[in-house]
Amino acid sequence: MRFEHQTISKIGKNSGFQSTLSVVFLTEQRHKKGKWTSALPKELRDRVDSALKRARTPLEAGGRLCVQGLNAQEEDFWVMLLPKEKDAYFLLEFARDSLKQALIPQTKKIRFVLIEEASSLADPLGAALAARTFLMPVYGKKEKSQKPWQLETVSIASEKSKDLQAFEYGYASGGGTNLARYLATLPPNFLNTATYGDWIRQIAQENGISCKFHSKQELKKAGAGAFVAVDQGDPDSSGGIYELSYTPKKAGKSKKTVYLAGKGLCFDTGGYDVKINGGMYTMKGDMQGSAVALATLVTACRLKFPFKMKAFLGVTENHLSPKAYKADEVITALNGTTIEVVNTDAEGRMVLADTLTLASRENPDYLIDFATLTGSAVRSIGTKYSAGFTNRDELHEAIREAGKKSGERVWTFPIDSVYGKALESKVADTLQCTKSGGPDHILAACFLSRFVEEGTAWVHVDLSAAENEGGIAHVDSLFTGFGVRWALEFIASL
Repeated sequence: MRFEHQTISKIGKNSGFQSTLSVVFLTEQRHKKGKWTSALPKELRDRVDSALKRARTPLEAGGRLCVQGLNAQEEDFWVMLLPKEKDAYFLLEFARDSLKQALIPQTKKIRFVLIEEASSLADPLGAALAARTFLMPVYGKKEKSQKPWQLETVSIASEKSKDLQAFEYGYASGGGTNLARYLATLPPNFLNTATYGDWIRQIAQENGISCKFHSKQELKKAGAGAFVAVDQGDPDSSGGIYELSYTPKKAGKSKKTVYLAGKGLCFDTGGYDVKINGGMYTMKGDMQGSAVALATLVTACRLKFPFKMKAFLGVTENHLSPKAYKADEVITALNGTTIEVVNTDAEGRMVLADTLTLASRENPDYLIDFATLTGSAVRSIGTKYSAGFTNRDELHEAIREAGKKSGERVWTFPIDSVYGKALESKVADTLQCTKSGGPDHILAACFLSRFVEEGTAWVHVDLSAAENEGGIAHVDSLFTGFGVRWALEFIASL
């Protein structure tokens, strides 16, 4: 797909770009001032003015007006009015809904006209366009009936050439989100520990990212008992920890290292504490933390971030079998900490414990992990936000601010010794979790903090927004890919 920029005054037959669809965006305030159509070329201005006069109801905030071309040679256009509320989340949602109405698979060329303050839509439009034109996995008759998108060229018409850069950034971040949600949507008989490994290696190779695999045999020999305990439930597992490395050719002024980690449970039965009452449905998405870490690294590579970065992906499954780990077992993790197992369905923190130790032993400046970890996070904050934690007080504001700017909102919770007391064990260094549950999202973060090497600034994101019926922000799929845009914004702020 090709992107280009035009100044609004040059829109017309002599511009060298003839679209089949134009979408004009402006703010409510600008519309009320009137005479905004004077910024458009005459042939487009006359049609817009005529359509506005003919409209049965006046165009109001959030409203959309469509004018179809009178013949095949005359382009269709839309006028869409932004309300006063313009935070990043709303703009992503507005862009998604606008494209749903205006864009069809047969559209080959489209022009987005951003009048004055509406240039704030450039980034959200890029992300929403990437999501809208992306084909998610479907099978059988649904796959045969899927219409491929024919869009070839997109023109951003505004007074600022940097709007094109914002649009391209949004499109790249949307591509990262697409990768994460695509992988999460694959059925568990299509994406297991072996095939997921194939995906990871292929994606790394295509993007010039080096890939090292720590097999279950190597991890067992190294003493990574927490990971191995979960993985051993499937004797035929191809599980392990993938270590992906991105080193920019031009590191710029920054010498900082940013590492990512992710929980990659291709399927979670709950183990001996088996999930009941339909609780296993959508557990194919329990690998979304690793998918977000992978997609963030790939997108940072494509955007040429000036940081040395790595991603550690803990890939396995939580099975119920004679070999599966059980409650009351005492497990020794990679850093030597002994863990008393309480609930086999708290497997994610076991996998992440050794993954975090492996990553933080290299002393990165920042370590960020992602995981669909606890139902407690969903109950505490819902599925429109995700829960954030950090071992550095000064990072709380940066975590929340990245959520505001990216439109993927994260709210932070405390990690405090008061909570940590609940994890005291009579027979081991720590309990895996508590029997009563309680604020388990906080307790899980307290548990994980014990496996991050001293000196590493660590951020943990419990992805309560990874699954939301009807989608979220710029996407409309159940599995949202939430976290990629937030991570890119947070890393850039460093």
